[in-house]
Amino acid sequence: MHQIYAPTLGLLLKPNALRAAQDSTPHTLLNSDEVVVFTTRYRRTFQSALALLYTLLPADKWLALNVRESHSMAFCFSDCSCAQSAVLHKRLNLLADRQLQQRADVLAVMQWIGGTLLQHTPNEGGVTNPFEVVDAMLTVLCHDASLPCRRRNGSQPSSTRANNQELVDVINIDQDEAAPNLLQEGEAAAAPAEQPLLTGEGEGCVEPAHVDALMSFTDELSLRTAKHAFYKRSGLLRAYGMIRHIVGYMLKMISGDRTKFVLYSGHDWTMQYLTAALGIVTREGQIIAYASRLAFEVYRSEAHTDYYFRVVYNGRDVTQQIDFCEGGKSLRVTRDSRGNKADLCPIENIIRFLHEDYFAPLNATNFKEACAANAANPPKANEF
Repeated sequence: MHQIYAPTLGLLLKPNALRAAQDSTPHTLLNSDEVVVFTTRYRRTFQSALALLYTLLPADKWLALNVRESHSMAFCFSDCSCAQSAVLHKRLNLLADRQLQQRADVLAVMQWIGGTLLQHTPNEGGVTNPFEVVDAMLTVLCHDASLPCRRRNGSQPSSTRANNQELVDVINIDQDEAAPNLLQEGEAAAAPAEQPLLTGEGEGCVEPAHVDALMSFTDELSLRTAKHAFYKRSGLLRAYGMIRHIVGYMLKMISGDRTKFVLYSGHDWTMQYLTAALGIVTREGQIIAYASRLAFEVYRSEAHTDYYFRVVYNGRDVTQQIDFCEGGKSLRVTRDSRGNKADLCPIENIIRFLHEDYFAPLNATNFKEACAANAANPPKANEF
């Protein structure tokens, strides 16, 4: 990120000819309003934003950096409430549940792992979300810890219990009445359950084959979900506010505004909504890998002063996957001295998409209409 963007945007430290080559002074043209940062109120997204910006900004600009909070993981700002998106999300979950019910082996592993790591008790109905279990398993695998075991009395090693402090992952910027109870809720969630955590009489440990079965199922389910009509429609509704926000900053940049770099530090759901709305299918389907990034790069043609953009997902140009950019709708340009090509999409394409074509797949003309129309009974779609 430092090598790609910092020199072009003027965010580097400017070399001082009077000093040694390794010495530098802050770039005199960089102002705090040229870098805009948005983050959710979760500590991990705030910390991720600072980590990414660490090599982009000169040290003396950190105190002037204005970090703004989004109250939604979707960064929807003024376009958040949407009943239809919740209905579509529920329909997708029902379709996923039907696939899960056909896999008794995966269900058994889910209950075993979920009961041990997530502390779900049998009277709670066990674990129903395989992706939740995968997240829990990754905390074990990524730390090279032993796979979880179960015992006849439902006990578990203390090392698998969540740390109380880690459960409180919210920055209380606007502290309200309920905020002081977060730590108490975290302590309650971490407390041992009074009833056995696992069903069944057997004892043993999760084997690598069990993990492989669970991972394979979630990978397959993710790819199927990403190709489903409901996924695209749900993404359009949930990402509308953020896409409006992004396009707004694009227009500011091409109109001479001082903003050079806008960062949204969010969650995997944030990127799922965006990729679904734009029709970008990642190699992982709907799953967004840790530390992923989606970049909208704005370009200006010096020859005829036209403006373009391209979209890069984890370093891979995905502009051609976007319907309103594919084929002849994009500009093919030489990217470097080796003759590698890049696809640049005219900015007017995304503006037209936002204002004229955005709600066509939802049989609506605006956000309010799309969220209200048929909210109780969305159109039927095929199974996965």
